[in-house]
Amino acid sequence: MTNSMPNPSARKLAYQALYDVLEKGAYANITLQHILKTYPLINEEVHLLTELTYGVLRRYNYLIWIISRISKVTVNKLHPSVRILICLGLYQLIYLTRIPESAAVNECVKIAKKVTHRGNVGFINGILRNYLRQKEEIVMPSRENAPLLHDSLYWNEPEWLVQRWQEEFGKDMTTRIFDSFNEIPRFVIRVNTLKITADQMIEKLEASHIAVQKSPFADDALVITDGIHNIWKFVAEGLGYVQSISSMIPARVLDPQPGERILDMCAAPGSKTTQLAALMKNKGSIDAWDLYPHKISLLKKNAEKLGITIIHPGARDSSLPFPALKGTYDKVLLDAPCSGLGVLGHKLEIRWRRTVEGLDDFPPLQRKLLDCAADYVKRGGVLVYSTCTLNSSENEGQISDFLKRHPDFHPSDFMLQGYRHSRNGMVTLLPFEMNSDGFFIARLEKE
Repeated sequence: MTNSMPNPSARKLAYQALYDVLEKGAYANITLQHILKTYPLINEEVHLLTELTYGVLRRYNYLIWIISRISKVTVNKLHPSVRILICLGLYQLIYLTRIPESAAVNECVKIAKKVTHRGNVGFINGILRNYLRQKEEIVMPSRENAPLLHDSLYWNEPEWLVQRWQEEFGKDMTTRIFDSFNEIPRFVIRVNTLKITADQMIEKLEASHIAVQKSPFADDALVITDGIHNIWKFVAEGLGYVQSISSMIPARVLDPQPGERILDMCAAPGSKTTQLAALMKNKGSIDAWDLYPHKISLLKKNAEKLGITIIHPGARDSSLPFPALKGTYDKVLLDAPCSGLGVLGHKLEIRWRRTVEGLDDFPPLQRKLLDCAADYVKRGGVLVYSTCTLNSSENEGQISDFLKRHPDFHPSDFMLQGYRHSRNGMVTLLPFEMNSDGFFIARLEKE
């Protein structure tokens, strides 16, 4: 018996995705992947779903501010369903000019009737129609009169982060960083060179009507500019792996060689681990650890799909020392848990979850991980430490303290393809420099 129930609309699915992300702590990319696997949507619906979900998350600060200008009920007293549905309607009214205003309002009201009570339905309808009547009068505060509020609303970033980076990087650099975060992220795949060359992959993609460009920063990185919906069959065959260009840099800096013994301390889901194996031509040995068994299971599946046999995954708390492995590894990669302030362009939910107080949670764990990592490196071996944040206390400050505790290590400079040279063994990749994520990489050698 077949299921004759129609798929939920793109707007209804976007509402559910936003509710899961904003209220249940879900990740937007994983939530959308799950929805797209569950419901066979046509291309137009897929586009609208992703546009609405990422669009609301990218403009959330400004949308909430507009609600505060119209609503007599304070925003923090609104039920989450009401707040999210109003944001969904406002986003369509403000940014999706091809959608008729009546459709934007009526469709949100239709969803409201299914997910909340009658009083809230009328409230949502009233707020959206009030916006249409008052929109010419709703003007963002000027930078001259309220600079911090203006910048926070303009970039849709929390005020504390705007202020922090303007003080640390200067206003011009902060502008470039936040502007980059508000561009649509580029879709990049890493070619699995164990199965296919980059040129062969380009031929296959173009034959499937996928527009592709080579990246100047990595020979095996391909930027997909059109036809993304056709890419998944190649990923499923293990010919490529979706991964940002910045994320590909730490493994290249580690420079693993065939036959070496490598440790990846925080490995799941395996993007860098499987890249290490490809760079090693699937010869040698890679121990790959992660805290959670279900993530280790995912890493195993990814390695199998890519045809990799040298990875040995294990569920382990990498912050706890393992003396039996002291001095065992030629090279160690520590891509450490961090505040994620370099990936605000595609992990939009981090903007609204991270707090200035919460930044203090990460350095103590990173310190423990680094101290364990130092023990595992052979004499003459290499340790690469990386994060996807732009927080100096997790990056340069962490390495400075490490070198004081471990005088047997010294910085080892490196050159990034198509980019620039490191300084004191460290590089901070700003998001606009590679049109990718912000990353920090440090390379250290053991005497």
